[in-house]
Amino acid sequence: MKLPLEGIKVVELGTHVVVPNASRFLADWGAEVIKVEGLEGELWRIVGLQYSTPVTAEENPLFAEQNANKKFAAINLKTPEGIKIIKDLIADADIFMTNVRLNSLIKLGLDYESLESVNEKLIYAHLSGYGYEGPDAGRPGFDLATFWARTGTMCDWVSTGDFPFRPPGGFGDAATSVPFTAGVLAALYAREKTGKGTFVTSSLYASALWFNQVGIISAAPQYGNPYPKSKMSPANPFSHIYKCKDEEWLIVTITNYNTDYDKFCRVLGLEKYVGDPRYNNLKTVKDHIVEFVTILNDIFLQKDRDEWVKLFNAADIVCEKLLHSRDVSSDPQAWANGYFNEVTYPSGNKTAFPVVPVQFKDYKVEKFELPGTVGRDTKEILNKYGYTDADFDQLAAKRIVK
Repeated sequence: MKLPLEGIKVVELGTHVVVPNASRFLADWGAEVIKVEGLEGELWRIVGLQYSTPVTAEENPLFAEQNANKKFAAINLKTPEGIKIIKDLIADADIFMTNVRLNSLIKLGLDYESLESVNEKLIYAHLSGYGYEGPDAGRPGFDLATFWARTGTMCDWVSTGDFPFRPPGGFGDAATSVPFTAGVLAALYAREKTGKGTFVTSSLYASALWFNQVGIISAAPQYGNPYPKSKMSPANPFSHIYKCKDEEWLIVTITNYNTDYDKFCRVLGLEKYVGDPRYNNLKTVKDHIVEFVTILNDIFLQKDRDEWVKLFNAADIVCEKLLHSRDVSSDPQAWANGYFNEVTYPSGNKTAFPVVPVQFKDYKVEKFELPGTVGRDTKEILNKYGYTDADFDQLAAKRIVK
């Protein structure tokens, strides 16, 4: 085997990011992934309009990141013929992945109960917004609304009084795709033992709760850890963000404040505060937090960020520059480890695509095939399932496929 999932067939009926991202993992690891879209393509194909990136058939980097290395079929699922085609694909598949809302899947006859009889070995993986029960079960879920807004992060991941935190689109989706993929692979492993498929589900909301577990648990009424926090009152002054002389920012992260207090003061040139009982442990520093953070703010402004990085690295204290998004694609650390694929488009633009963040000793992912046009592979796929060229032409003429 050249890749660990060779021989696995996946049908994806996914939009936006979670499901396409999850099936991209499987595609990179050797599975044959057929992405089914409507005749006009899914809306993520034009999301680049919001982010100043191209959305053409030959250059569409935001769509390509989640959808490289797949095959693309454009099928009109509002027709009986289109439903028959996708059921033909699923009957031969190992995994069916979708985030279409449950009521719509039932109407199409593509719910788990309907497909289980078509393929008893099928791993059916469904992603919902909020889960299947409760007052919001039927609501659509989106990254910024469900993952971020609903779970305390937008309001609380800022300093007191600041405008709510707003991440780029797709971040929560990408995070959610990781446990979703893990569930699919666990089900696939179980099928090797039992010979039977199963239903796998997750939701944006469930994943967001999981990833914000520290904030949610500690802020509960019985513990009362307050959010948002003032930038002048961090829980740990040595695990905080500071502005440097060159107007750039640095984060330091010392987890054992009491033990490393003297060491940290010496790196900063604050020897006169070594052993100071007002500041040298987390219990007492809380009574003097604003004055101590003011001292630290002033000292960090005396050197450029890179100077501080050298000093902290020499002292084996964890720190990191707060880079700008525009700087990350040229980070030599990422390139040294092969964490980017670079693609040069006909326009001359070069795009650095983050790779699937897992490497195997004995399996190397070498392919990076861009998606191209809507329905690029429909004819080829249908030919493999017994549809002739004449059949395809008739279906295309009726706008059942593209």
